[in-house]
Amino acid sequence: MKKPIINVIEIDGRDARFQTGIGRYFDVLATQMPDHIKTTRIIFYWSPEYNEIHITQTDDEISVRHPVGYPAQILFDAVIAFAGNRISQMQNLIIKSNCLGYENLAYMLRSRFYSKIVGVLHCLPHRAMGNQGRFPPHNPFFNMDHVILVCDHGTEFLKGVKNNRPHSVIYNGIEVPKITTKKPNDGVFRFIFANGWAKHKGMERILPAIRTVAQKHKIEVMVIGGFDPKDKVFEEIGDLPINKVGLLENPNDIGKYYEMADCALFASYSEACSFAGIEAMAYNLPVISTDAAGLVEMFGRAALIVKSDGDGKLDVDDFANQMCRVIESGSLRMRLGMLSYGRYKERYTARKMAKDTVKLYESLIK
Repeated sequence: MKKPIINVIEIDGRDARFQTGIGRYFDVLATQMPDHIKTTRIIFYWSPEYNEIHITQTDDEISVRHPVGYPAQILFDAVIAFAGNRISQMQNLIIKSNCLGYENLAYMLRSRFYSKIVGVLHCLPHRAMGNQGRFPPHNPFFNMDHVILVCDHGTEFLKGVKNNRPHSVIYNGIEVPKITTKKPNDGVFRFIFANGWAKHKGMERILPAIRTVAQKHKIEVMVIGGFDPKDKVFEEIGDLPINKVGLLENPNDIGKYYEMADCALFASYSEACSFAGIEAMAYNLPVISTDAAGLVEMFGRAALIVKSDGDGKLDVDDFANQMCRVIESGSLRMRLGMLSYGRYKERYTARKMAKDTVKLYESLIK
């Protein structure tokens, strides 16, 4: 029996200068969806370089480029005016909003077009925003038909905002990578840090550890992700073996650097279900990570975890020690790499993510 068409609108916003895990989420899902599920994205891109609103559309995306701090209500009204006719023709419509921030557009759309709303909590915002464990004064999910969490730890947030809407945990996932590149045989031990230079990803707080290790071993730290060249942090790292790879949007380009790497580093203050973490595990890499709750949940025994104190101050001496352990012990690298890959296959494949997501979509339109 032929399945009915389901139309899904995915809403998100991002700084155009930086990498985004949510973009990866959308890309992976799009490649895994069956023929009866059609996806359109509404993405808001902001940058200091944008001076006006510019809206364009393709078959699968409505792009809104706007200056930083532009009033959200005006942007939302502009999107509905621009795309309303297109949306009105979509049957079995599901509006899927990355929270927090874009749920108001989802609610506006539902007030005009019959639809179901799904909220997705890709982060743990009470940690990431530095609120010392406080929760937002409102529940962004108060009128959602369903809430997707990408990690078990997200239930803490739902309790904090007194959510009473149906929810489920669907882990992020990626396709099994095809490894084609051999590691360089040049005596350099390469770490990969694929979370870029956003402050909450914590690269700055492991710089002292990198400096310590670089005095003992020949290393390179490849940092993937966008950055602001004017950031003062770059004045501090001129003497460090850091390769600022920059923003890579093509997963195949990213894969090349994972293949070159010997170990993956994570320094986030807060994390939910990091695509960079999944990628590291899928490429059989040993992992050294901070003790952000989402990362501890993600890696399990497949990572060396470095503690932070109650104020988020990292034990950089221990981080440096763990980097040296991985460099100096081939057996440790092999054991952690095997645990990483096993963890990935068990929980974080694209197939599993897509299967669970499709099942949810179909249950909502019955």
